[in-house]
Amino acid sequence: MKETLKQYLQKHFALDHLLGVPPNADSELGFNKYKLSGSRRLVMYALQISPYLCGILFAITFLFPLLVSPPVLQMAEGYGIFPFIENLSQFYIQNEPIFKAVLTVSVSGLIGYGTNYIAIRMLFRPVKKRPIWGQGLIPAQRDRIIYTLAQGMHKHILNQQLIRKRIEESGIVKRLNDLLLDGTISLLADEELREFLKKIMYEAMSEYANQEHFRTEIRHAIDARLDQKIEGGVKRLLFQTYKRYNKEEYDQAIDNIVKEIPKVAIEVVEKLETELMRVAAFIRLKKRPTEEYIMKLIMDILNRIDITGLLAKQMEHFDEARLERMVWEATNEQLLYIQYLGTVLGVLGGFLIWDPPRMGAIYLLGFGLLYLLDVFIYRMKKQATASQNKPT
Repeated sequence: MKETLKQYLQKHFALDHLLGVPPNADSELGFNKYKLSGSRRLVMYALQISPYLCGILFAITFLFPLLVSPPVLQMAEGYGIFPFIENLSQFYIQNEPIFKAVLTVSVSGLIGYGTNYIAIRMLFRPVKKRPIWGQGLIPAQRDRIIYTLAQGMHKHILNQQLIRKRIEESGIVKRLNDLLLDGTISLLADEELREFLKKIMYEAMSEYANQEHFRTEIRHAIDARLDQKIEGGVKRLLFQTYKRYNKEEYDQAIDNIVKEIPKVAIEVVEKLETELMRVAAFIRLKKRPTEEYIMKLIMDILNRIDITGLLAKQMEHFDEARLERMVWEATNEQLLYIQYLGTVLGVLGGFLIWDPPRMGAIYLLGFGLLYLLDVFIYRMKKQATASQNKPT
């Protein structure tokens, strides 16, 4: 019986579909937009190569003058390798300005990469406070960061207004309301279920009616009730006389009443079916008020919850390593961009050191054109978006 009732409830209350996530829900999440595309991945690979390229150029331009220096030439004199080194020396003398320029640019690139690398690592390291090196920014400001994150998440992500808006957009309250009310109406109108329940009730009442102790209790209850209802005087005297001299007939009448209890119960249930359909019609009329009540109940519960405190308490369990991992996983792509862009900026600075007038003019012209191009593209996209959103 328990399994049968469970099947009927599952039939009319499809809870499995209540919390179903729409198939395009993931695509609506903002952070999916930050996955690296193919072009960005190529840019990242190129940036990752840049510090190694600067390192190779630095090694060549730094070691080459040492290789062709006068002491090395003197040591190689008289050996078969001397002509080769002498040719290298002539090549270096002829191209010395280029070597110095490449050396300046490569050193600047390595410095740019190194400073950004150290700055990013200083966010997280050292984890524990050291006597000389101190402590990383995030570990040192752990409690403040946790509270600020919790406060920011509550204000901008998990505040009651945004939660209400998201609940309304998701339609979960309407689905829950429809599930409960439509399921109840469908359950009340299920003819098969009503017949099943009447059968179960009839069998249970028949089983009790056939038990001697139950029949005895009912007999005594009916007898006591009749004694209470029949007033004193002639009626009571006649009733007592009938019971005394027609005991078998009286007991048989009581037994017949007991035997009819299952049928009478079913008849009462059948008369109630009409009332149940009225209840179903009443429930159908109350759909909208019920939906508003469910939303009000949810918002009352949310207003009673200290979301900031809850988030802060949960994040208090984060140790420095876990907090570092959480921040790094959320920003690693951007931090790596910053780290490797240091090489490019260092290289640009190296060119400026090598030839300030010429490179300064080129940089001013180039960055000016890039700025104007950026403003132009931004305005074009803004106008296109406005025209698309404009009502027709």
